[in-house]
Amino acid sequence: MVIRKKILFFIGGSYVSGLETVTLYLLRDLKENGYDLQCVINGWNDGVFKKKLDEIDVPFYEVKLGWLYLRKPLWTLDSLVNYPKAYFTCKEIIKSFKPDIFHFCGYHNVIMLYPLIRKESIYGLHETHLPSLKHKLIYRLLNKKIRDFTAVSGHIKTVLQHLSIPEKKIHVVYNGIPVINELPGEKTSAFIKGSILEFAIIGQVAEWKGHSILLRAVEKLIANCINDFKVVVYGNDNNVYGNSLKKQIKELQLEKWFEWRGFISSKEEIYDTCAVVIVPSLSEEPCSMTIIEAMSRAKALIVSDRGGNPELIEHARNGLVFKGGDDISLSFCMQTLLENRNRIPELGNEARLKAMREYSSKKMTDKYISIYNNALPN
Repeated sequence: MVIRKKILFFIGGSYVSGLETVTLYLLRDLKENGYDLQCVINGWNDGVFKKKLDEIDVPFYEVKLGWLYLRKPLWTLDSLVNYPKAYFTCKEIIKSFKPDIFHFCGYHNVIMLYPLIRKESIYGLHETHLPSLKHKLIYRLLNKKIRDFTAVSGHIKTVLQHLSIPEKKIHVVYNGIPVINELPGEKTSAFIKGSILEFAIIGQVAEWKGHSILLRAVEKLIANCINDFKVVVYGNDNNVYGNSLKKQIKELQLEKWFEWRGFISSKEEIYDTCAVVIVPSLSEEPCSMTIIEAMSRAKALIVSDRGGNPELIEHARNGLVFKGGDDISLSFCMQTLLENRNRIPELGNEARLKAMREYSSKKMTDKYISIYNNALPN
């Protein structure tokens, strides 16, 4: 007889980012494996995550469980005003649902609900937390309550170790996405053989994403009389940083080599119209969903060596890796593919093979199921 294990997820959901996306894949697969699931999500949200939970038929509660923000006093005040109700609401949810396991996707909820947390708790870290005094104190408290920590990469495992989490409690579980069975091969081939090669940079238009490094790399290519390419920027560019980039591009007379397509929700519309994806991150990427999505679609990738990126992309085997923040190194990688276009499908195919082998949502879910089973009392 299959026992329906109950898992209560605590996840932000203010808007849908990489964390929410990968958690949706996990929830869907767990549901298919017979798990009984419920979620507590942030009461301050834009409504998108709620709709996606409805689509996979996972019940949820909206709770205004906030945090104490030193630099945002109004947010802190709002959190404190709503805290008593949020705490007792969560207490009632736990009492009613009687979960076998708590699964936390951020430390805020753990700390704010500390007296309610039982030892059968899983905590997944999806971002780089520096070993500051604040984080060390928080993770010392977490270590007393959390049975198992999951890290989305070896890089994040090291982060947890620097925060004094014992290695035996840490499990590396890479992000996973559904396997894509069919690819538009003819389209990709046409993009590679065309006179203009299209490089894409995808995601939030923000300084830490490295757009400025890409701009300087393009400047160097043009200076070296290499101009048979275009950079297409996907993401909401209607912000101060985006406007600053456009101004620099205009001043440098590089507008011909940049195209701004704004935010596009359809993954197919993005990935089916490019051959090479560039991820020039300046921050310590935990486990980039953009990289995994591009890999699964057999796209050649040029990525910085920050965070978990080199774990996903092995230089010259399934993509190219450059030194983060080094525009000369990035321009060299771009030039390499411009001058050796036959390498693009080779790198893309190797990337896809690795993605299907190591970064499927099924593999991710299977690892979590193993962790859940070990967490449950015999």
